[in-house]
Amino acid sequence: MTTVAQLPAPVLTQAHRDAMAYIQDLAITITLQGVYAVSTEYAGHVHTFNVDVMLFSDTALGNYTARKVMYASLPGRAPYMGEQALRELQAIARELEALLTPPTGDAA
Repeated sequence: MTTVAQLPAPVLTQAHRDAMAYIQDLAITITLQGVYAVSTEYAGHVHTFNVDVMLFSDTALGNYTARKVMYASLPGRAPYMGEQALRELQAIARELEALLTPPTGDAA
């Protein structure tokens, strides 16, 4: 008879979840501005959060290569996984915030 030990669940805190939600919100806002196409993805098989930034002018020509690729390794089953995750997510958010177009006209 084989005994299988239950692995501890990864510790993904509310702060991690909030940061990922904020990044997704930024991705939507930036994409709707029409210059950059921002894609976000939680990859469960490797427990990472990935962000790709493309230019719409590139995608119109069939070039879907990201101009910027960012990711955060999230807390996982191994002790070393995700030690810097919150800092990495915050750095991604700052990078995306820099792509926001300031409001003009009546929206300002």
